[in-house]
Amino acid sequence: MRLKNIYPIPERQGNFYHKLRFIMGIVFIVAILACVIVNLSVGGKAWSVIVVWSIISLWRLLFSLKIVEFSIFSHATRITFYLIILLLLIDYFLYSGWAKTVIPIVLFGYLLIMFILFLSLRDKRDRHYLSIFILGLFAIAFIPYSIRFPIDNWIAFSFSIAILVLFIVLLIINFKDIVYEIKVRFKTNRDKL
Repeated sequence: MRLKNIYPIPERQGNFYHKLRFIMGIVFIVAILACVIVNLSVGGKAWSVIVVWSIISLWRLLFSLKIVEFSIFSHATRITFYLIILLLLIDYFLYSGWAKTVIPIVLFGYLLIMFILFLSLRDKRDRHYLSIFILGLFAIAFIPYSIRFPIDNWIAFSFSIAILVLFIVLLIINFKDIVYEIKVRFKTNRDKL
């Protein structure tokens, strides 16, 4: 017995985006290869590492979006993470010594914006606690680095302490919701909510 398909064959939607993504993928790969070849042939500092990371970050932010988990919180966390890695690469490969001042300022700005958004959202389902929790822990991990030379780097020290205070306030205000979010994210069959 043969089944007859009575439904029309759906046309493929979003063909333009797939073509654009394919073309931009080729352009990005050619740009990465060209930068690495030019950097290796000219010599000097490894500036191509910074260009490669920037292109990868641009690809991940524009053409490789996670639609399921897409929100203002996850996107801001992703942008901040890519920016911090870029700043660390610039500090390591080109000009050293300034990232310990700039990174705490970037993290403090991120946490301040997230703090305002957390307090302004009425619906708790729109909040992404895990993303701010992970980046907050990254910010706290930066504190011992800035405490090592507090007199030379008082800006990093003061912003690191401000990050810690802001993160503790966020934990206190949303403690139950954060614990629930962690239980939901790392739930096993034996756990009960």
